[in-house]
Amino acid sequence: MKFNITQKIIRFFLTLCFGLTASSSVLADNGKPDFWKVENNDVTAYIFGSIHMGNEAMYPLPQEIQNAYHASKALVVEVNLTPQVQAEMMGLIQKYGMDMQVSMDKRLSAEGFAVFQKACKEKQLPCHIFNISKPWLASQQISVMDMQLLGYKEELGIDRYFLSMAQKTTKEIISLETAEDQLQIMDGFSEQQQEMMLMNAIKAKPEDYKALFDAWQNGDDNAMISTFKKDLEQPGAKEMYLKLFDERNVKMADKIAKLINSKKPVFVVVGAGHVVGENGLVNLLKEKGFKLTQLQ
Repeated sequence: MKFNITQKIIRFFLTLCFGLTASSSVLADNGKPDFWKVENNDVTAYIFGSIHMGNEAMYPLPQEIQNAYHASKALVVEVNLTPQVQAEMMGLIQKYGMDMQVSMDKRLSAEGFAVFQKACKEKQLPCHIFNISKPWLASQQISVMDMQLLGYKEELGIDRYFLSMAQKTTKEIISLETAEDQLQIMDGFSEQQQEMMLMNAIKAKPEDYKALFDAWQNGDDNAMISTFKKDLEQPGAKEMYLKLFDERNVKMADKIAKLINSKKPVFVVVGAGHVVGENGLVNLLKEKGFKLTQLQ
């Protein structure tokens, strides 16, 4: 299978990291997708928890979600992958995810490298590419490939769906982060944490991915948690959670609150792992005095 390093890795890595770190203690587990109305004075905004790759079965989206998008003045996403950003992507990936001077055998423990080599043979992976990738990037490459083999596509991801619509019209698109912000977080993880990510990606089974997608589609947050809860006990996983979710959620919530307070009715699409939980966007915005109601 031919594999190219593309923006698919960036779009999907947050969803995959959700598998490492999902441990929300306050969940909207009522059989509904994570779709919320946010109200403040006379301004109404919306937040939709997304998944970054998808298939045809996820569409059409419920009419209520589509109506909310069309009623909003701006689309807010984690990163707006404009043509300029996409053109810069390869350089950023090379900067933060690759190293021609240090091969994979020097980055992994002896046990981890043995698992990696075995996977390369069994999965027929392009190890000549992975050998110069940092473990965090290799983990994403493997996971994206596995998703593609199961029929999931980046162009059918929820954020891509709304970005495509917005780019065809005059609707404003606002980014909460930059691609470089996200890559710096991944590159900042320790060698042990990156090896854990790679081992988890290698050991992941098709039914694990399918369970995640089914749980998202059914609005079953507890199913997602039960699928991945064991990974939180791995050394370094909780620290990764803080970086990937808690710290970023605070910044996202501040930006979303600022937009709504400026009287801008926005439609926010972010990874589902950012929406719920004790330190998720729903609770953070409630703490700021906004009224949030789960829809559907």
